[in-house]
Amino acid sequence: MGMDYLQVQEYLDTFVDHEKDTTYNYKNIKLDRVEQILAQLGNPQDKFKSIHIAGTKGKGSTCAFIFSMLKESGYKIGLYTSPHLINFRERIKISYHDEMGETRERLISEDEVTKIVEELRPHIDAVSDLTLFEAYTIIAFKFFASYGVDFAILETGLGGRLDATNVVKPIICGITSISYDHTHLLGETLEQIAKEKAGIIKDNSLVVTASQPPDAFRVISSVCKEKNARLYELGKDFICDPIGQDLNGSCFDFRGIFDSYENLHISLVGQYQLLNVTLAIGIIQLLRLYDIVISSIAIKEGLENARWAGRMQFVHKNPHLLLDGAQNAASAQALKAAISMLLTPKKSILILGVSSDKDVEGICQHLCRHQDSIIITQAQTPRAMDVDELEKRMVRFQKIITKTTNVEEALNIAVEKADPEDLIVVAGSLYLIGEVFKLLKTINFSVKKNG
Repeated sequence: MGMDYLQVQEYLDTFVDHEKDTTYNYKNIKLDRVEQILAQLGNPQDKFKSIHIAGTKGKGSTCAFIFSMLKESGYKIGLYTSPHLINFRERIKISYHDEMGETRERLISEDEVTKIVEELRPHIDAVSDLTLFEAYTIIAFKFFASYGVDFAILETGLGGRLDATNVVKPIICGITSISYDHTHLLGETLEQIAKEKAGIIKDNSLVVTASQPPDAFRVISSVCKEKNARLYELGKDFICDPIGQDLNGSCFDFRGIFDSYENLHISLVGQYQLLNVTLAIGIIQLLRLYDIVISSIAIKEGLENARWAGRMQFVHKNPHLLLDGAQNAASAQALKAAISMLLTPKKSILILGVSSDKDVEGICQHLCRHQDSIIITQAQTPRAMDVDELEKRMVRFQKIITKTTNVEEALNIAVEKADPEDLIVVAGSLYLIGEVFKLLKTINFSVKKNG
């Protein structure tokens, strides 16, 4: 008798999950196991065109923009991202045409996961120590191939060189902004981190990079020369001219090597999203070198309709409740800049929870100084930093801190403190954001009446 979805979940839960336990040695990872299983399946990753994205910040948003533009062009697209906020099926998405010919998108279904895992299980069980991320990646490739997608947009999980996604032969690679994160795994310097990210660059490929710190750019440029890959840069080959931004997103003009577009709009909030969207449009333009032309209408509508949950996302007004997965110093700085540009709340309340391997001081440097109130908490994951430890690390930033190990309690405390004209920011971890999403329907925002 076959497995049901609950049994599949229980089976997947037996795999080592490096996203929750980061005590492993990244340098010891090998791609052999993934390559071996994929070869036994007929190499499904070679059945579609891949666009591969690495970087420290903005990978998911960049992938979401590319997916949305190609979807509006009428192609069947696969999107593979990580981590998920609530359910792992969020990582594997496709676009498709309904019976009316309309373009839609959906997650992989429970039945599809069950069917694929049943087929994969003998192959997976024959190798030792496969990780959960590797299993997810194989499931995604198998699903995309069986569904017949034209393109798959793939976000690396960590690093690039040794990432399970790095078995594809992408037609274009994108490298988003590189900064310090996962230093205990990827290296202590920007050069070392960039070397891991640039590991996705393949021989004779096309590469687009965001503006990078000099050390990181030197590495990317050198890898491209070594691999005979053509390198394109934001600010040189693809240029964004901002027009304006508000709580509904940003307007901008784009100038590229083939076409320019005026008055584009994205609903993703924050100045930093302009870097991600410029990278995404640059990649779309380079498809012309493969005789794939995406119309300006598909670009415009795709950008307008692109969504990316949990990143600078306002989920309530009066008071404003803003969720952002900012989990390193650079992301925290971007969040702070976005808030100061978009809002002037009467008072600001921060709910902060971070993973134990993150740069708490760097995050707090940008997020904690100007808060009227700070509530610290921890998500229900082994990676979460204990609130007592977090409090110790934050001593120099804020004297009065409320702490609770319960995320729902943290939210309720914040809502009780907040007046309608105030801002509540939840940040520090995507695990924390995922828990908040689950709780949104249960939070009583009318606890405190005006006046």
